[in-house]
Amino acid sequence: MDRLDAAGGSEAESSVSLTFDGEMSASEVERIKRSLGARTALQVPTAVSAAYGRARRVGFAKSSRPEVGALMAVLAAAVPAGGRILELGTGAGVGLAWVAHGLRSRSDVEVVSVEVDRNMSELVSSAGWPDWVSLVVGDAREVIPTLGTFDLTFLDIPGELKASVLDDAITALRPGGQLLIDDMNPYWRKFRKPIDGCDPEQLLEDPRVVCALLQYSSGMILVSRLRD
Repeated sequence: MDRLDAAGGSEAESSVSLTFDGEMSASEVERIKRSLGARTALQVPTAVSAAYGRARRVGFAKSSRPEVGALMAVLAAAVPAGGRILELGTGAGVGLAWVAHGLRSRSDVEVVSVEVDRNMSELVSSAGWPDWVSLVVGDAREVIPTLGTFDLTFLDIPGELKASVLDDAITALRPGGQLLIDDMNPYWRKFRKPIDGCDPEQLLEDPRVVCALLQYSSGMILVSRLRD
């Protein structure tokens, strides 16, 4: 069991997220939540737990939080047959593991994960993935236009680069496709001012999409591409 996140002001306002690597009953989870004052608790799948461990071993501190990963898994599970999923920013493979968890035994969906750091990509590749997962080494700004279209895209590259790939990421979404942008809390904490060149308010005015601002966990924006 890990206590992964504690954020907020006073103790009464703090939010604690718990993850559990082993199977636990609902009553056991509730007991631990009450004892620690936790608001949420998530069961972390084995492959995801291994990815978090890999991140700790190499000192990679920017992996997706469990709440974000769980949403990724839900969105991945909803991708239609023959669909395609794009992840921008493989990191240590935590997000990729959540996506694979959402797809479970499906083999009808193609998953492409892009990482600019060759060493990190090779590390993640060595963990072993289903045949329908492809790891690509390259700069997202250069790679996106070459990859085709997708039903779901997870954008998890550094903040200063997000704005530079947003247009291409939306263009690559199929009608009805969804885009999940992570790590927007720095933006919210700056009183809704652009940070590192990324202004998510631009998305709200984009006629191609409809957006939801999810201001919990690390802060996310969920985008759906409108159908023609």
